[in-house]
Amino acid sequence: MKRVSLVIAFILTLLVSVSLISLTLKSPEVLQAEQKQPAAATGKSEWVYQDKKGKLVYKKTPAGDKIMDYSHAGYMGGGVALPVVPVQKRVKPSGGPDDTKLIQAAIDEVAAMPLKDGFRGAVELAAGTYPCEGAITISADGVVLRGSGSGRDGSVIKMIGDRHVAIVLSSGNNSRNASAQTESAANSKDFKSAETTITDAYVPSGTTSFTVSDVTGFAKGDVIEIRKPVTDAWVKFMQMHDMVRDGKPQTWMRAGSTLTTQRTIAAISGKKITLDVPLSDNIDSKLIQPLQAAVVKVQPPRLVEQAGVEQLHIQAPPLEMSYQQAPYKAMQIRGKDCWVRDVQIEETMNSVSVNGSRITLERIAIIRTVPNLGASKPAEFAPNASQLLLDRCSSIGDNIWHAATGGGQAGPIVMLNCSFAGNGHIEGHQRWTTGMLLDNCKVPEGGIDFKNRGSMGSGHGWGTGWSVAWNCLAKSYVVQQPPGAYNWMIGCIGPNIPTPRPFNTGPLLPLGISDSPGVPVVPQSLYLAQLEERLGPQAVKNIGYGGNDPGIFSYKLPKGPTEHKQLLDKVYGRDVAAYKYANTSNVRGGELKFGGERAIDGDVNTYWSTDDGITTGKLEIDLEEPQYIGVVELREATKPGPRVQAYKVEAQVDSDWKLLAEGTTIGNQKVAHFPTVLAWKVRLIILQASDSPAISQFSLYRDKTAATAKPVSGAEIN
Repeated sequence: MKRVSLVIAFILTLLVSVSLISLTLKSPEVLQAEQKQPAAATGKSEWVYQDKKGKLVYKKTPAGDKIMDYSHAGYMGGGVALPVVPVQKRVKPSGGPDDTKLIQAAIDEVAAMPLKDGFRGAVELAAGTYPCEGAITISADGVVLRGSGSGRDGSVIKMIGDRHVAIVLSSGNNSRNASAQTESAANSKDFKSAETTITDAYVPSGTTSFTVSDVTGFAKGDVIEIRKPVTDAWVKFMQMHDMVRDGKPQTWMRAGSTLTTQRTIAAISGKKITLDVPLSDNIDSKLIQPLQAAVVKVQPPRLVEQAGVEQLHIQAPPLEMSYQQAPYKAMQIRGKDCWVRDVQIEETMNSVSVNGSRITLERIAIIRTVPNLGASKPAEFAPNASQLLLDRCSSIGDNIWHAATGGGQAGPIVMLNCSFAGNGHIEGHQRWTTGMLLDNCKVPEGGIDFKNRGSMGSGHGWGTGWSVAWNCLAKSYVVQQPPGAYNWMIGCIGPNIPTPRPFNTGPLLPLGISDSPGVPVVPQSLYLAQLEERLGPQAVKNIGYGGNDPGIFSYKLPKGPTEHKQLLDKVYGRDVAAYKYANTSNVRGGELKFGGERAIDGDVNTYWSTDDGITTGKLEIDLEEPQYIGVVELREATKPGPRVQAYKVEAQVDSDWKLLAEGTTIGNQKVAHFPTVLAWKVRLIILQASDSPAISQFSLYRDKTAATAKPVSGAEIN
């Protein structure tokens, strides 16, 4: 009876979600029109809105939490124009095989110059192509690398040679930054730390102040770390204590570790400390007992400051391979008060990673024309910095994360007016990043996810909390409500899809707050409204916006990769394995034409095969989202012909592998029916073969002849 009740509840919840989706999901034609000319914002959010005087009003949770002020994201803490640094050195292409040393020598020369008003100068690259076999590094403060245009007719860094990153912006222990290292060492001798504990029973997310037991040793302007202990009680409260994958326990976060937020003291009054930037997470003393949250005065590690990269084109060769094999990344940034603007990037993977604080990425366009192979995906933007602003950025590609965070990042992390084309997602990827804002972002072929990733990856669990999607457009959302926290989608177009925790069949996880669904709200941009309220209208103009209305967001989306047509069987309907992504134990000669994707491309003349002498193997399909299946169809290639002598098909169900079908031969066609399951991944295991197996078809269907529960995936609903 308990199982029956669960199924009934499951169906009722999904029927409600389908009704909501029918109201919010729009046709491709409507989406295309909205991409070019967004609808005027007419709705009103109950969580953030402007009163009659234009002042922002925030709704609070019963515990006092509110949507944070995200306007502190960006260069110099937001609202400051990116500087135009005078040129000190000009470089032309050498015409030789490698210009890495040529460009690096120019950067080193400028790095040796004295600082003047915080800057040393810019290295300007003339238009042309610069083949580079190694990384170009900026490690001194106040140095800028500037090209003569980001198009292919501008300044092109052409990546060649062995695996490397095109441009690294990070301080280092080397002669180029010797003066900074000496200064930092001198300061550390005079530094005296201090530590205290927070005495408030509850510190809400979005607040800028809290009370401590003792303020001795602290002063205005001190950099502090707020350290929230991870306890067994909190992990259990977050329902992250029971994750299992393939029969093995998974760890989200270990008890005894800490979640750290760095801030600067803006004021001290009695025992009350006020911060320069709001907190992106809450602190509930009940869940960390017998420990307390600590406040520690720190001396931050040395980061490169006031450095930038601009007006460049980074080009790698188009390589069809998995991102683990891909040799080229575009940019690696670790700094403070740094920027990258007007940069186009072609064909790299894991293209731009960012660490540090108060950084702006403006008008960075990442384009990938060939697919990433395999089920594991690269993150084209890895926004792992605090007070980070991605403004008018874009990426194009399939089987990628357009943007994905690492673990434990404390916002604000803002993506403003960005567009992402292709079958990719944006998400808080793993282990409790807090305080993300997606503001007027568009992902018409992909998704925006603030969700519980469960045992995915290495036990990623809750990826993000206290995050907001504001006036966004996406094909789908998975915005869920973590225990003791909130996620919001406000004024967003597209359906919020209910799902269970990954690899489980149920229960469905609670959905996050959906406010004004399908109707964009006023103000058009939350970030710009908060910025103007905090610093005035000039701050909005400083970052390149003339105002805050729909017209400023009416740019055209980049064209994404061509979407595959559905493969339909006359009897069983849609093949849910078609064009997904495959992991294999072995590929014949390492050649793409024998890769696992060839068994799911709808062409019986192509096939997955193993090396000579390899007569066993595994082909695993990641369905990307939970799918109900009840039929598997297999074929061996006509040439070289039947070879399989024993096989089995398994599905990942409830975090473990369940046998679906098995047999001794496949031949020209083998169709197997089995009790319908909700699967996340499915694998074909070749146990024995007379020679290298050659599998030309691996199709999965929902058995239309069997009674099944309603689907949970957006693809099934559509």
